[in-house]
Amino acid sequence: MIQYQAFLPEIWLVGAAFLVLIFELFYKSNSDRGLLKAVAVVGVVGALLSLGCELGCVSGGCPVQACCSMGTTVPTAFGGFLKTDALAAFFKLIILLATLLTLLISFRYFKANPTFYVAEFIAIILFSAAGASVLTSAQEIITLYVALETLTISSYLLAAFMKKDKSSNEAGMKYLLLGAFSSALLLFGFSYLYGFTGTTVIADIGKALATQVSSPLLTLAVIMIVAGLAFKISLAPFHMWTPDVYEGSPTPVTAFLSVASKTAGFAAFVRLFWVGLSVPALQPTWIGLFAVLAVLSIILGNLEALPQRNIKRLMAYSSIAQAGYISAGFLAGGQLGLTAVLFYLFVYLFANMSVFLAIAIVNGKTGTDQIEDYAGIWKRSPLIGVVLLVGLLSLAGVPPFAGFSGKWYLFGAAISKGYTWIALVGMIFSVVSLYYYLQVARQALVSEPKDPSPIEMNWVERAVLVISVVFIVTLGFWPTPVMQMAQTAASSLFN
Repeated sequence: MIQYQAFLPEIWLVGAAFLVLIFELFYKSNSDRGLLKAVAVVGVVGALLSLGCELGCVSGGCPVQACCSMGTTVPTAFGGFLKTDALAAFFKLIILLATLLTLLISFRYFKANPTFYVAEFIAIILFSAAGASVLTSAQEIITLYVALETLTISSYLLAAFMKKDKSSNEAGMKYLLLGAFSSALLLFGFSYLYGFTGTTVIADIGKALATQVSSPLLTLAVIMIVAGLAFKISLAPFHMWTPDVYEGSPTPVTAFLSVASKTAGFAAFVRLFWVGLSVPALQPTWIGLFAVLAVLSIILGNLEALPQRNIKRLMAYSSIAQAGYISAGFLAGGQLGLTAVLFYLFVYLFANMSVFLAIAIVNGKTGTDQIEDYAGIWKRSPLIGVVLLVGLLSLAGVPPFAGFSGKWYLFGAAISKGYTWIALVGMIFSVVSLYYYLQVARQALVSEPKDPSPIEMNWVERAVLVISVVFIVTLGFWPTPVMQMAQTAASSLFN
C-alpha cells in the first residue's frame, strides 16, 4: 500500500501546475491571469499545509487523524525509495516557502516585463519545486538523480524564459551546457558506486562500503559526485556559471536558484555523504575536498563581489560565499553541524528572498539592476530601504540580525570538530563582505535619488517585506524555536 503522505506536497505542486496549464487553455486575456496566479498560490499553500500534516503524523500530534493512517511511523513510499522524515520535512519547508515567495516576485516582475507565457512560467516553477521537494526525500541514488534533473532541467528553461532578451538566452545556454556536464559527472560517479556496491539504496551503499578498503576508482567516484553536486550549489571552483546566470535570468528565477536550488543541493549532500559515504575508507577524501571547496568559495565569492556594479551579479557572488559558509557546518557533521546548516538555510531564506523582492520592485520602477540606480531608495520607499539594510546586514552576519546567529552556530560547529581554520577564514571574509553589502546600503540610504518619484507596492508585497524583516530581527534575538525544529530534524538522520 502506497503511503501518499510521503509525497503529498509534490502532489499539490504537480496538480497545481497541470491546473494552471489547463486553465490557460480557456483564459487567454490578461484580466483572467489572476485565476492562474491564485491556483499556483493555493497549490503551494496546500503543499505547506500537507507538510504540516506529515510533521504531525511523524510526531503523533496530527489533529486531522483522517489524513494519517500510520500513527507515528515515518511516511515512506515506493518500497522505501521516498521517506519524508523530519529532516526531509524541514528541507521541504524551506523549498516551499522559497517557491511561494518566488511566485510573488514573478507576479511583480511580469507586471513590469509583460509576456504571453505567464502560465508556462508558473507551471515550470511548480514542477521545479516538486523536483527539489522529491530530492529531499530520496533514499536511493536513481530517485535522487531523477529528482535533481527535474529541478535543473526546469531551471534551464526558466533561466532562458525571456526569449527576446539576449541576456536571458545567454544565461540559459551557459547554464544548460555547464549543467549537462556536471550532471554527466554525477551520473558517472553514481555508476561507479553501483558497480562497487551492487545497490542504489543510499543506506545499503554505506553498509557495503563499510567492509571495503579505498581504491583509486572509488576515490574517483567520490570526486565526480562532489564535483557534480558542487555545481548545483555554486561551490567554487564550480561556480563559473553563477554570475552570468544570475544576472541574465529573470529576477524570480535568480531568487529561486539562490535558495530553493541551493537547499535541495545540500539535502542531497547530507543524504549521500553522511549516510552513504561516511565510511572510514572514504571520509578523509571527501572531507578534504569539501574543506578546500568551502574555503575557496568563501574567499573567491567575497573577493569577486567587491568590484561588482550590478546588484544581481553581486548577489551571485554573495551566494557563492554563502555556500562556503554553509559547507563549514556540513563538514562538522553530526547533529550539531547539521542543526547549524538547517538553521542557517532557514535564516538565509528570509534574508535573500526579501532582498530579491526589493530588487524586483526597484527594477519594475527603474528598469535597471545597476547599484548606482539605487540612490535614494530610502526616500522613494522607506520600507525598501529598511529591507535592503536589514537583509544585507543579515547576510553579512552582523548582530543583532539572524544571519549573525546562523554564522555563530555554523562556525561554532566547525570549531568543535577541529575546523578552526575554516571558521577563521569565514569570520575574516564576513567582515570583508560588509564592504560590498554596505555599498548598496549607502546608495539606498545616503545618496540623493535621481528620480524622486515614490515606488508603489501592493499590500501583499508590503506584508511580505515586513514579515521578512520581523523574522530576521526576531531570529537574531530569539532563535530557539527554529533551532529546536532544526535539532529535531537533524536527529532524525542519526537515529
